[in-house]
Amino acid sequence: MENQVDQVASALGALPELSPETHKELERLSKPPYFLLPKVKSCHAFLEECRLGKAHGRIVGDSGVGKTVAVKAYAKRLTEASNGQGVLYVLLDPNCSPKGLYESILEALGFSYTKGTIKQLRNRVRQVLASRQIFVLLVDEASFLKTDALEEMLYLEETGVVPSIFLVGTDRLDALLDFNEQVSRRYPRYQYGRVSNAELKQLVELWEKKVLGLVGKPKLTSKRPMELMVRSTAGCIGKMDEILRRAARKALILGEPKVSYEILQEVAGQF
Repeated sequence: MENQVDQVASALGALPELSPETHKELERLSKPPYFLLPKVKSCHAFLEECRLGKAHGRIVGDSGVGKTVAVKAYAKRLTEASNGQGVLYVLLDPNCSPKGLYESILEALGFSYTKGTIKQLRNRVRQVLASRQIFVLLVDEASFLKTDALEEMLYLEETGVVPSIFLVGTDRLDALLDFNEQVSRRYPRYQYGRVSNAELKQLVELWEKKVLGLVGKPKLTSKRPMELMVRSTAGCIGKMDEILRRAARKALILGEPKVSYEILQEVAGQF
């Protein structure tokens, strides 16, 4: 086996050297960009209306449509407006149990010790949320909540410790909340949908100009590349972003001045 490895490595030779400029561009392309798109503005308006009315809400949409980025951006805007206080973003783990819920909240609050019984954790979380004066709690991947964990989430809402709680997740979140009409009614629904083909074309053009940083024709908004992007992304902004940035990185490594259709096709085929 070792001889085979040595033979293959020797046959292929050293990995190609890339210029410092190329490394800098690759580093830039590794960081997801952010633009305040109309869809994000609409989502933030819904969140703000609920917050100002000390009400709760839910953001529902398919994976990859941009919910997390939109919610995190809202949390950042609100944190800056409130001098860094009162806003808490929590990301849940899959199959989230009641203990998992409280542990995630405590970790998000900066606690390293998150052990105890359900009753102890419940009381500790309630006390800390009150002492920190958290007025907005954003719970991402809330569709991971188990039924008994959702009941704990509703307990926090009913105690009034946090004036506004927002649950963010996929359509499974609807099924979790709809088991009780009264509960469902307390969490009005905002649908964070996919983009249309026309919107996708505008976004590809925006990414090509502001994110990719490569020049050359044909443009990615021409017929064949756009047909490929429509098929590959199904209207999900997250998938569009990942495909375009990966394709740009591949073009840079190959020394190409632009993202060709062939590169785009190869990268899109990996998703």
